Amino acid sequence: MAKYKLEYLKAAHEHCIWNWEDILESDICGCFYCISTFFPAEIKEICDTNSPNGPTAICPECGIDSVIGSKSGYP
Repeated sequence: MAKYKLEYLKAAHEHCIWNWEDILESDICGCFYCISTFFPAEIKEICDTNSPNGPTAICPECGIDSVIGSKSGYP
């Protein structure tokens, strides 16, 4: 049985886009894709730099834009 309901996971996943400000204010980050955890300072790449919503963090381990920070409130 799944630990989290699909709706909860979808809501958490919304925090992995246009999240650079949240990432900078987070203590730790994690990647939905490769399940790595790392400190915000380890993130060296961002995308969506021209977005009015702000940039998106790229995982330093796998290179996918599926990073979520502890500031989001999700484990």
